[in-house]
Amino acid sequence: MAQKKPFGSEAAAAPRHNASLTSRTLAEFSLASYVMDMTGKSISVGDGELNDAHNIVSAWEGLVGAAAASVSRLLSAVSTPNGLSILDRDLQALCPYTNFIVYVFELGAEPQVLYSNHGVIEMRHSMADYIRGLYTLDPFYQVTMQKGSGLYRMRDIMPEAFPKSEYYRRFYKFTNVIDEFRYIVMPDERRSVHIFVEREGDGNEFSPRDSARLKLLEPAVSAYVKTHFRLLTQPSGSQASATGQFDLRAQVMAMESGVLTPREVDTVELMLKGHSVKSMATLLNIDNGTVANHKRHVYAKLKVHSQAQLFNRFLRSLSD
Repeated sequence: MAQKKPFGSEAAAAPRHNASLTSRTLAEFSLASYVMDMTGKSISVGDGELNDAHNIVSAWEGLVGAAAASVSRLLSAVSTPNGLSILDRDLQALCPYTNFIVYVFELGAEPQVLYSNHGVIEMRHSMADYIRGLYTLDPFYQVTMQKGSGLYRMRDIMPEAFPKSEYYRRFYKFTNVIDEFRYIVMPDERRSVHIFVEREGDGNEFSPRDSARLKLLEPAVSAYVKTHFRLLTQPSGSQASATGQFDLRAQVMAMESGVLTPREVDTVELMLKGHSVKSMATLLNIDNGTVANHKRHVYAKLKVHSQAQLFNRFLRSLSD
């Protein structure tokens, strides 16, 4: 399976220039063109291009000025316990959002909520099922399993049938999130830090300009998070958690011990993650008919008749 590309990894198109522009304006126009590319807008060379260029450069300089002030605050906060709240405040000023949540995923441990702009205790309560094991169905977690890092957007990495999956319908949909980016940073070999940047409710999705800003800030966010975690925390190693890391495959097998074949376990895992029959066939290197046969056998062995019942069975197993 090909590894997903971080958002914005494609090279920006080369800016277009006009030979009549002065050298200073040409430099400004090049920057303006680059910003236009990054924000999903386009400009034409001709009448009025100087005003367009100067306006965009002015806006760009405002962003740089705000970022410079932010750098000063972040440098002072990086080694302090409130470092994540300062990062939240400054990122919010540059790109408004509803939720800012920080999780750390560590080998051998269940995930931990380290920060939320709505309070850690409330987040642990509202995401209890996620922490207990549903996180293994999260498309962003699949990126972590592939050792991915960078900035990712849910719509770009989710399986094609994810919005029809029971995980989406029964959990993700009710978070009321309409758009989500996530910075994924690995401060060391054992830990992956996820910074959820989300918009909820009836608001607007992230615009191309918002997306460009988040992408442009990715190197700074990554460096800051790595430094913050290395200064203040260490991998917990064998003392990570009395519960230990959740094993999705083992949990699927335990739903009916000794009943499912290895290929049927593969099929259940992919169904829970939101893959379509076509996608499962591709990943398992089998044809669509064979996938359908595996699903039929799984339903019969587990005494369920739909993906909804299968998901219910899986949820009950998390509490056993």
